[in-house]
Amino acid sequence: MSALPPLRTHHFRTKLLVAMMIIVVSITGVALIIAQRNVAENFERNTRADFQSQIAAEHAARDVRLAVLTERCRQLVESRIRAAFEDDAPDLVYRTAQTELPDALATREGGAETPGAVLNAKFYRFLDEKGAVIPPPAEDFGALERGDKFDERDLALRGLPEDHQVGFVVVHKADGGEAVDEVIVTPIFSRNANAVVAALVIGFKPIALGGDTPAHGRITAGLWLNGRLHMPALSPAAVDKIASRLDGLPPHLLASGFTSLSEDIDGVPHLLFLKQTNPGSHYPPAYEVSLYSQADALARQRELRWEIVGIGFLVLLAGLGLSHILSSRLSAPVETLEVVSAENVVQRERAEAALEVTNEELHARNAELQKALADLEAAQQHVIQQERLRALGQMASGIAHDFNNALVPILGFCELLQLSPNALQDRKKCLSYLETIQTAAKDAASVVSRLREFYRANTGEEEFGPVQLSRLVNQAIKLTQPRWKDQAQANGVTISIVPQLSDVPPVRGEESALREVLTNLIFNAVDAMPAGGTITIRTRRESDCGVLEVADSGTGMTEEVRQRCLEPFFTTKGERGTGLGLSMVFGIVQRHGGQIDLRSELGRGTTFLISLPFFREEKFAVVAAKTAPTKSLRILVVDDEAPVRTLLAAALREDGHEVELAEQGVDGLRRFLAGKFDLVITDKAMPGMSGDQMATAIKQVSPHMPIVLLTGFGQFLDKEKIPSIDVLVAKPIGVVALREAISQALSPAPVA
Repeated sequence: MSALPPLRTHHFRTKLLVAMMIIVVSITGVALIIAQRNVAENFERNTRADFQSQIAAEHAARDVRLAVLTERCRQLVESRIRAAFEDDAPDLVYRTAQTELPDALATREGGAETPGAVLNAKFYRFLDEKGAVIPPPAEDFGALERGDKFDERDLALRGLPEDHQVGFVVVHKADGGEAVDEVIVTPIFSRNANAVVAALVIGFKPIALGGDTPAHGRITAGLWLNGRLHMPALSPAAVDKIASRLDGLPPHLLASGFTSLSEDIDGVPHLLFLKQTNPGSHYPPAYEVSLYSQADALARQRELRWEIVGIGFLVLLAGLGLSHILSSRLSAPVETLEVVSAENVVQRERAEAALEVTNEELHARNAELQKALADLEAAQQHVIQQERLRALGQMASGIAHDFNNALVPILGFCELLQLSPNALQDRKKCLSYLETIQTAAKDAASVVSRLREFYRANTGEEEFGPVQLSRLVNQAIKLTQPRWKDQAQANGVTISIVPQLSDVPPVRGEESALREVLTNLIFNAVDAMPAGGTITIRTRRESDCGVLEVADSGTGMTEEVRQRCLEPFFTTKGERGTGLGLSMVFGIVQRHGGQIDLRSELGRGTTFLISLPFFREEKFAVVAAKTAPTKSLRILVVDDEAPVRTLLAAALREDGHEVELAEQGVDGLRRFLAGKFDLVITDKAMPGMSGDQMATAIKQVSPHMPIVLLTGFGQFLDKEKIPSIDVLVAKPIGVVALREAISQALSPAPVA
């Protein structure tokens, strides 16, 4: 009986050891399975995130490049290329482009793509009004690289687009290979026809995503076009495999794009990304196909799995040893568990530290990409700003010409009043000077209103009134006196103007515009007589027209200059002239339905003859000027210019109205909501909230509140496109015009 306890004890210990070993093996196996699954899920998630991050960064760079190229293409067609189409000379467009485009399209040394001032284009073509390709006159026209061939029918469209289009064309290389070039179609808008009349097609080498070869952990990109996959970095077998997969895709996946894990290329799994690169284009859809190799990720995953297996094996051995110890020494189970827990904590901390390093690397790469994108955006803004400044300088030179003409009498007579105090005592002379200054100021204002002639065709709906040529001549002589008399005498030159005026019926026209015609002709005659001379101005009647003749005794013109002097920007004065004076004269006379004739002989002076049709009484409707409303109104005036606010407040208070002033749109809206008003007068261009935005907010609160939009852009805006206002008035504005605007705004049925 004494021998039984040891046997039972051994049997118990054996069962306990077997049970503990089974528990240890089971726990270790489950832990290994869970760890392997977690590793696989984490690697799949991290691989997808890395792939999508790289794709997003590459697409952002491509979008910036495409935006820069599109803007440069738009600027290119604003040159003489558009003029060739407006002159209905498509046969000359390639010759014009041969001189306009090479500097902008030439590839830099080394083939570096630097979108900006240089486009790095490979070829260009033009489309006619039906969207067909206009063939170049010779092989060397429209191509910047020799040896490449492509089917020009691939560039044609069914019709001209209203905006830029992006497409792709297959190019057959000189060595027998194929490549795909990206094309950008830029519409050419004719101001004469007020429509798109042609388009410029420029071909580029498309930006490549990732590397040129399928390297581990990098993106390999290609293009799916017209059922064919162009991906030169892959083997033909791999290309055929991917192409067969793409052929079987449903249309909705092709339209939306997708990412897949099921593509094996040369035995290596890849992530596949598909996205249309030209959505909404008139060209056939092209899809970007990007592959991301998982070789590196799988290798790292295998390494980590073996590490986990090794750790699990060690844990298993330790568990078995501990099981043996526990079976014999049940007194030390807690100590053994603490040792195992400590080892697990160390392994977890190591894994967390490795994950932290990976996250820091991803954040650093993302920061670098963000900085590169910001640099590209800054470069784009710099290029656009430079082009805007260049265009503004060209336009400002023409505007300055007419404004300087109008400012001559204003500055001249103001100085006479300042330098001759006695003139202020002579009321008649003082009023005469002020009338001349006011006339010149109105002429300066009319320069702004006529700026629309440069961008909008004449509708033929102008209402002209009667103009007395004799009165017009006397005004012009008086307006230009500081130039032809005072300034000339200060330079030691004597110039006289001899008027020979006949009794001529009124002609039909706009007085300020015709006065500008005569002013330009007088200034032109003064410039033609550097040593002095005589200007003769005659009026006479010929048939149904009044004739205005301006003759000088100056240097005259050669036949070549006489034929070109009416062209815009043509001048013989060098940097002193803009070439817009006589071209503006020609435009005004044409708008009035008149004719201009020029007679000149070198050394014997120049004579301009202008014929204008007589005014017919039955076609003229007299419009009575409205007076100020008899009712006292509470008016809110919003304008960010203090002098304008002061003038409006003085004029309105003079008519008995109560006026409250605001400097900005936000301040004006706050005052309107806090008070009660009968009328709102606001400027358009203001910081923060514009005038039309404020008007929209007011109409939402008070739909019947009359609002007058007073703006310096009045000549260029269309009231129908700003439904939140009732009356649109252009600056500068006088007291009478202000009263008319208020009466029109308060009328039950405002006249548009």
